[in-house]
Amino acid sequence: MAGVQIVEGSRSHAKMAQMAQLIAQRGPNIDEISRAIQTPSETVRYWYKQLLNRGFTVQGSCNYESLGMKRVVAKVELDDFFRDNAYTIFNLMHQSVFLTAYAKIKKRGFFVFSASVPEEWIGPWADLMLQLKKAGMLRSIETITLDRIRSVPMRAQSFDFEACRWRFDLRARPTPADVAENFGPKQKYDTMDLKIIGQLQVDANMTLAEMREQVGARNYKTFTWHYREHVLKRHLVKGYRLNWTGMTDGRASGPARKRRYSWVDVIGDHLSETEKAQLAAMLGRAPFLWLEGSGIQTYYARMVFPVEHTSSLQSLLETALSPVKDRVKLLQMDPKHAMHFTVQSQNYDEVSRTWRFNKEEILQSFESLHRIRRQVSNDTPAGHPWNFHENS
Repeated sequence: MAGVQIVEGSRSHAKMAQMAQLIAQRGPNIDEISRAIQTPSETVRYWYKQLLNRGFTVQGSCNYESLGMKRVVAKVELDDFFRDNAYTIFNLMHQSVFLTAYAKIKKRGFFVFSASVPEEWIGPWADLMLQLKKAGMLRSIETITLDRIRSVPMRAQSFDFEACRWRFDLRARPTPADVAENFGPKQKYDTMDLKIIGQLQVDANMTLAEMREQVGARNYKTFTWHYREHVLKRHLVKGYRLNWTGMTDGRASGPARKRRYSWVDVIGDHLSETEKAQLAAMLGRAPFLWLEGSGIQTYYARMVFPVEHTSSLQSLLETALSPVKDRVKLLQMDPKHAMHFTVQSQNYDEVSRTWRFNKEEILQSFESLHRIRRQVSNDTPAGHPWNFHENS
């Protein structure tokens, strides 16, 4: 396979790579995977446990397109007070304005956040962001809208599972290792479906009994019907991420804890279809694409890579961005100050099957923070430690 280096003399490595690719499509379904790679299920289960013991996790990828949502990626600068309380601000935005993730930009005091916004609320959502800027909470905001976004499958053929290290050749032209994703039309769903998706995003390895307990479903039969007939058959989850970094919100577990990673965000606007395709192809030469999305003239990618590959990645990025550097931002992120959120169901109206978005109520909640800000500015002695349990 062009562009992919398989560890020499290891038939089991090839099988492990096949297993990893199938996990991206089907999740941790051991019986299906064992049949597909013609390996006894006991052996596949042993390999899978090895992955888990080494810090790998399996997480479902929400099909936001089938939920009728578009992804908005924003580069923002917060007011000083709110920047010091970013954890509180972004948690509030998750609860009220569909925020799905945020990360701090290194050495800049800026953040990148993403929101998965129901299509019918894109306009009001954008208006709300402008009002937050006028109110002073946001000093600046730059956004792009993506029609599609995907979790990029692990390039397992380039990974040495024994040493937990990547082996690849940037000079080779890669063969796409991506699984086909079911974007499809908008589907019907309900609150129970959203809760199930949220649990799969956290840990797709949990049993159905454990998941039923987590979502608070009383009837096991009804719960499994939602899981199979809605979430799976309607492709509300469009694949699974085999998280090889072991990182969850900037923290690593297992042997992965010993390895340090860097995050880089690539945000492009006013790009032609050809330019987007060329940029994606260049970035795909390394097996470190984590997220990738595109819209009308827009492109977004996040690359996550071990720090020992920083030099080679820097060279690749310089080459990839050279033709479009006037329209693409390259941002070095701080993975220690980041958070990912699952799809939330609290603003979904079960009766009308629509999402709630009350701009006035949301503005009032942020205005209450403004009042605290003014009170702190006027009344708090210098040096007084004021924060909302900020962890970043």
